[in-house]
Amino acid sequence: MALSQADPHHPGGEGEHAEPAPVQQGAPMMQMMDGMMGQQMAQRMEALPEASRAYMGAMMDMHAPMMEAMQEPDADVAFVKGMIAHHEAAIRMAQAALEFGQEPQSRQWAQEIIDAQQAEIDAMQDWLGNRGE
Repeated sequence: MALSQADPHHPGGEGEHAEPAPVQQGAPMMQMMDGMMGQQMAQRMEALPEASRAYMGAMMDMHAPMMEAMQEPDADVAFVKGMIAHHEAAIRMAQAALEFGQEPQSRQWAQEIIDAQQAEIDAMQDWLGNRGE
């Protein structure tokens, strides 16, 4: 009970009417943690083969634009913007497959993906442009 009396998040205690700490107080710590995790990820990626780094880089770069797109209030716009980011990552992965891959079938699929996904990106960007996005 002593803890709840001093804790503004537990009703009935003396601190019930106290203002909670602002969220910004944790921001520098979160930035530091993100930086440390980024450094750890960079160190891990350095140990990978060059092709793996290219594939992972494409995937990692895709997440932020996709998550931003998902915040669009219009479901259609959210889908299209998310798919553009997804297709751009697929193209980057396919380009890495062409650069590092040796198998003819894999390379053929990579080129087909580049061609098809770029055409879809172009169509989706036109659609967004026509909507004023």
